[in-house]
Amino acid sequence: LLICFLDNLVTAADKSLPSPELIDACQEIQKARLDADGNPDIRYIMPVVSGIKRVELLKELPDFVKGSDEILKTTLHRMSERLGRYSMIFRDEPDPSENTLRGMSSCEQMVYLHQLDFHAIGIPQKRYLDVIRVCLEDDEVFNDRVVQAALDYISGKFLEGESLPLAYMRTIILTCSKHESLHSWICHVLLPRLVEGQVYSDKRQWEGWMRCAKMLENTGDHGISSLEAIDKLPEEQKKMYRAKYPKK
Repeated sequence: LLICFLDNLVTAADKSLPSPELIDACQEIQKARLDADGNPDIRYIMPVVSGIKRVELLKELPDFVKGSDEILKTTLHRMSERLGRYSMIFRDEPDPSENTLRGMSSCEQMVYLHQLDFHAIGIPQKRYLDVIRVCLEDDEVFNDRVVQAALDYISGKFLEGESLPLAYMRTIILTCSKHESLHSWICHVLLPRLVEGQVYSDKRQWEGWMRCAKMLENTGDHGISSLEAIDKLPEEQKKMYRAKYPKK
């Protein structure tokens, strides 16, 4: 009943963010109400997550991931419900020295879920992968353009020297199967960019890259093929690719 009451307080409000006082009250209730495992019950802050600073939501994300799929999906929706026009954007803090951004756009959610250190937060690898799959299956929220924006952002960070998240190539493969609209971009932008970043230096990601390239090598669509990306491979890696997937 208390959760419903808190939810109604926010729903009944106008389009402005939940007040700082309401956020503080929900956080205090969360600390006082423990779940069956003795942890603060995350359901009590779900109604106000759109008004919580993004940096704080990032700290809470592991707890949402540990919850049920329904709790996770509801929370992600509430985080982004006032950020519709930013759904395909990973926002930069206006002032890097201050954390002022509130809520979490759909693009940001997809990026942060990929970057979760599941070992450190104590969740099985399977749950980490399942959470991303659950999001990808939600076409209304994580549509092709949102997924593209997230994959693009992560690949840009890869070129800057960051490692690719474990699930990254798996997500691209799932996206190939789900969103034909992104085939051209994956073939002509994303796969070549990953070659530029030497994706073949990571065995797991390299295996995923080769599998994805094979899926798109002969799509049947005029002008859409991964051959251009394959041709950008260094000679040694190109031979490895052809040894695994001979040209027909």
